[in-house]
Amino acid sequence: MVMQEKEQSWRAWARSGGYSVVLFACVCGMLLFGGLAWVSLEFTRMDSRIAAVWVPNAVAVALLLRFSIPKEHLFLLSLWIGNSIANMVGGDTPFSAASLAACNAIEIQLAVSLTRAWCGPRPDMQKIGDLACFLAAAAIIAPMSAATLAMLALQDQPIGPLATWAKWAATDGLGMAIIAPSLMILIDALRDFTKPNSKRLAEWSVILVGGAIAMMAIFGQSAVPVLFMALPIIVLHAFRLGAAGTAIGIATAAFIAIEFTAAGLGPISALDASDTIKLIVLQVYLAAAFLMGLPVAAMLAGRDRALEELAAKQSEISLLTDSITDAVLHFDRERRCTYASRSVQQVLGSQPEDLIGQISVQRAHPESESQVTAVEERLLRGESEQERIVFRRQQDDEEGRPVYIEADCAVVREEAGGPATGIVVSAREVTDRVELEMQLTRARRIAEEAARGKSEFLANMSHEIRTPMNGVLGFAELLSESGLPPEQQHHAKLIVQSGRSMMMLLNDILDLAKIEAGHVTIEREATDLGELIRDCVRLHQASAQKKGLALTCEGARQGPYIITDDLRLRQILLNLLSNAVKFTETGSITLRHSIRDNFVNIEIEDTGIGIDEERLATIFDPFEQAESDTARRFGGTGLGLTISRQLAELLEGQLDVASAPGVGSHFMLRIPYDRAPDMPQPAAPKEAAVHTDIPIQPAHILLAEDHDINRMLVTAMLERCGQRVTVARDGEEAIEAVLGAFSESAPFDLVLMDIQMPGCDGYFATRTIRAEGIRASDLPIIALTANAYPEDIAAAREAGMQGHLAKPLAFADLVQALQRWLPVRIVEETSELATPSAHQAPGNDPAGTVHSPSLVEKWQVRRRETLDAVSAALRDDALRGEDAEALANLVHTLAGTAGMFGEAKLGECASELERSLKNDAQSGERRGLAKQLLETARTASSLKGQTADKE
Repeated sequence: MVMQEKEQSWRAWARSGGYSVVLFACVCGMLLFGGLAWVSLEFTRMDSRIAAVWVPNAVAVALLLRFSIPKEHLFLLSLWIGNSIANMVGGDTPFSAASLAACNAIEIQLAVSLTRAWCGPRPDMQKIGDLACFLAAAAIIAPMSAATLAMLALQDQPIGPLATWAKWAATDGLGMAIIAPSLMILIDALRDFTKPNSKRLAEWSVILVGGAIAMMAIFGQSAVPVLFMALPIIVLHAFRLGAAGTAIGIATAAFIAIEFTAAGLGPISALDASDTIKLIVLQVYLAAAFLMGLPVAAMLAGRDRALEELAAKQSEISLLTDSITDAVLHFDRERRCTYASRSVQQVLGSQPEDLIGQISVQRAHPESESQVTAVEERLLRGESEQERIVFRRQQDDEEGRPVYIEADCAVVREEAGGPATGIVVSAREVTDRVELEMQLTRARRIAEEAARGKSEFLANMSHEIRTPMNGVLGFAELLSESGLPPEQQHHAKLIVQSGRSMMMLLNDILDLAKIEAGHVTIEREATDLGELIRDCVRLHQASAQKKGLALTCEGARQGPYIITDDLRLRQILLNLLSNAVKFTETGSITLRHSIRDNFVNIEIEDTGIGIDEERLATIFDPFEQAESDTARRFGGTGLGLTISRQLAELLEGQLDVASAPGVGSHFMLRIPYDRAPDMPQPAAPKEAAVHTDIPIQPAHILLAEDHDINRMLVTAMLERCGQRVTVARDGEEAIEAVLGAFSESAPFDLVLMDIQMPGCDGYFATRTIRAEGIRASDLPIIALTANAYPEDIAAAREAGMQGHLAKPLAFADLVQALQRWLPVRIVEETSELATPSAHQAPGNDPAGTVHSPSLVEKWQVRRRETLDAVSAALRDDALRGEDAEALANLVHTLAGTAGMFGEAKLGECASELERSLKNDAQSGERRGLAKQLLETARTASSLKGQTADKE
């Protein structure tokens, strides 16, 4: 530290002093180099001009590599001057002295330049790599290069040029190898000097002094050749004193060996050889001492640094693993634990030493073993690099509750891209989180079941209330038009208005329940957007004019044609317009529509009461209105906007609002623009109104029906309409009958085709007939189905049918179908047309038809068989699989027949049960519908019994 401070002050002084400092450095260098050169020449010269060990170059190189000397070229020039003066003092001619000094300067510059290029500006002599590079540059390349030049200046030497080259390279190289590294090590040691303790100081003193005495003893006698004894002493310096002590020991040994040998003492002087041989032996000895010392010290220093770094890394790892709360473990390829941190005690409940050697799955609960094994196999097979797993620990807590562990696992590889050698795991306890997730999952499931139950309850209640409300409204309307006194007539009209409000509420609740239950399907078809919007505006025009509001529409009057659900889009717009008219007292309502960015944008803007900003976020929630008193002032359920937004989302769009109190509201509907052809396909003709007094053309009709009671009923209805009926009991008979009639040129005029028949159903039969080339214009086919849902009607049309009649079959619907589809023929005036009478079939009530006793008896038998089968299925829990399919066929017959015998409610229940059995509904839902069917049958039987008692 003291040396570093001195060097820093020297540098600052050098920067501030300028050329005066350079001059001072050059003078000092000249004097030092000249003095060392003279000493080397005077005290180490034997029989030639070349010294045994050349010290000045090594000292110069060490100084240049350890100190920042300004103007190095001037400093080298001063060294050349000092060297030249020393050579001339030693007896060389001026030319020879200058030439040899120039060779030394070149050697110094080459050694410094190569070392800096290979090792950096400050090579570390305690690193074996830097030491090797320095020896190659300064002890081999530079001396040999200088020796080549020096041969020209030393031509007068008696030993010859090659020997001169070798001696120069050896002596300079030896100095570079011994003096320069030792001096750099000593400079570094002085810079980092710390006062040693007494024990360490004593050790240094004993080894250095003892080593010097031993070296003097070795070289102070010539009787016994014990040169080998010096090498263990140098090695002792390396092991006990490090690089600095070794440098001092080598320098001391070299000095003693050279001086004693030069004085004619020691084993080398006792050799019977020339001075040249003795010089070579001395140089070899010094090189061996160096190779036994500094390289060993450098390797030992490298080992110490590696051990220190390893200890530091281990300390860091221990600090991390001991401080973190996660348990860190390592498993080899055999899945045995090879390392466990101290924190495993808190996480896994075991001591670290207990886990060593155990297989990983031994710490997992049996229910989690397969899960843990699967993750390990994926990692070790290379299918993934990282995995996260949550498993149950083998040991439960003190109270016996399960403990759950979350583990992050990663593959360990010895080299990138190599095979997996193990798995490292970081684990933590997550019991609280897992329990919370379980609670949330249970809560969500309960909430979903509650929401589903609520939706089903609302739908059922709405359906149940709708039936009596229809009666209330109907009779109230009749009562209001029956010539009552004004006050009573007013009361009757209030009943009608209240009933309609009640029906609106039921419709909204039913729609919301269907949406939430996911029972609303989107039927996309080509729709004239402009015409749809105009229709919606026209429907509310009268209400707006009655309040003095201006209701306007901006946009194209017709088109564009888009693919969307006409009914659902119309429902959204009607809701929004209804709200706008309801909540606007004065001003205007504007509806505008446009196409932008592949979206249909429909905006409805009014000047109504507006909505507070606080309520905008909840305005689309069920039963929400703009203000708390809005319902009292304007009425309504608060479901319209909820339904509208959810319908918009089903259309893959969105509904937003911007509003301010007293200014008005601005609703923005945005749905995808899916362009359709400008001329959409014509819709199916609407069925005409029922006029049973219109004569019906007598015709030949094929009735395809597998149920005997239905065949008898429909046949009786057709015969009362004056029709000739041929019966087919299944689809195959119907196909044969139609094809046979066409082959005999006596085709049927109409086919009434039941959809669900054994073997060949109505769909397949119709497709087969159409495939034979019999067109709809040649033979209309009407579907008879107990399931008149949109998808059933669409399937019938796709199969090639022209219409449908829903079971239970109403006489008026049958008459309307005959009027619509039977061909019109020109008949003679004397011909009689069949005219159905009112007493034969009153309105739409099939129960009004009088059935024969045998037919009623057959119906009762089939009714009882079906109900017994449903009861047995409930008792035996046979509402799934093949049993459910067979039961669905029985219930289908009941659904299509019950209404014809005055039990319409029983037929509806049978239809719902049939649909659930075919659509893979939940077991609970099937059981509920089956119980509802049996209860409805018992109620109907009880009511009939009470009626019979009264009669």
